[in-house]
Amino acid sequence: MKTPTALLVFEELRDLETYGSILRSSGYGTRMCTSVAEGIEALETEDISIVILDQGTPAFEGRQVLVRSLQLRPEVPVLVIARTLDMHCYLEAMDLGAIDYLEKPDRQDMLWVLDTQMRRGAFA
Repeated sequence: MKTPTALLVFEELRDLETYGSILRSSGYGTRMCTSVAEGIEALETEDISIVILDQGTPAFEGRQVLVRSLQLRPEVPVLVIARTLDMHCYLEAMDLGAIDYLEKPDRQDMLWVLDTQMRRGAFA
């Protein structure tokens, strides 16, 4: 069985490194991007198992990656991680097709969501 690869798209380098480290130590491969454009390019050219986006501002810049991911590979789950809960962004992300929207998740909660999605994909 191949190692699942998570595409992380975070504007804040510190968050990108923190979540990337958690995923690598839990057996995930990572492709880390600091811009929407870089994230979309990775979606279009690389084999991605799950997408993890940040929502750092009410503008929800990651929306473009979420939409493009679902256009290209609707079977690939997209998780949104928010620095602070924004109900409008939450509703928008879920309406667009995100599998979950977590506010500053701890390691265990984030991995539970990801592992659950990976198991679902393995049996789909």
